[in-house]
Amino acid sequence: MIFDVSECENKIGYIFNDKTLLRKCFTHSSYAYEHKTDDNELLEFFGDAIIEYVVTEYLFKNAYGDEGKLTAIRSEIVSKTPLLNSVRKLGLTEFALLGNGQTKSINDDDKLYSSLYEAVVAGIYLDGGIVPVKKFIKDTIIADYELNKKNKARKAVKKSTSDFKSAFQEYVQKNKLGSITYETLSKKGPDHMPEFRVAALLNGTRLAEGKGSSKKSAENQAAEKALAKLKNRE
Repeated sequence: MIFDVSECENKIGYIFNDKTLLRKCFTHSSYAYEHKTDDNELLEFFGDAIIEYVVTEYLFKNAYGDEGKLTAIRSEIVSKTPLLNSVRKLGLTEFALLGNGQTKSINDDDKLYSSLYEAVVAGIYLDGGIVPVKKFIKDTIIADYELNKKNKARKAVKKSTSDFKSAFQEYVQKNKLGSITYETLSKKGPDHMPEFRVAALLNGTRLAEGKGSSKKSAENQAAEKALAKLKNRE
């Protein structure tokens, strides 16, 4: 197999001084056995410790909660799946040097590719020190964690802006009370920081008003108040 050093370095985002070390990062024990060369298992072992250190330092500096929460977050970031996803996203799987027997079962061996990430981390550290390896880890598994966290936050906000409207709608339908509409009463403030005032109506009768930075949030607040008013009448 021809190992394309330049293309591999391009995908990693780091230029190795020791090209032999780079190749070793991708050398599986099955290939090493068949070709009488060194494998990447010790690099994987060392890389695992480096990843844990870099992620721990990052979480400590950003103060993401207490010790228990930090431990849980760290376990999430350094687990097999994020490492595997990063290797696949970078397109590094094609550079893995595998023995003939291993190649046949490669699709079933996710651990092989997550371990590849660990070996690359160790290789970067040994070749260039802590600065480039921190950048590599932050640009991959830490960046993915931050992106996932933001996406979860957006979903939570989206869910919160619809919960009371849904609950209000379900209550009205369940009790056969009629139909719900929302009326925008006003919009104040500049475009980058508006305040909407919205009314929730049941069969055309205003039940409650809500305020928010968007129509959805104002409607949600109005629905919350309207639902509470209806339940108080029970």
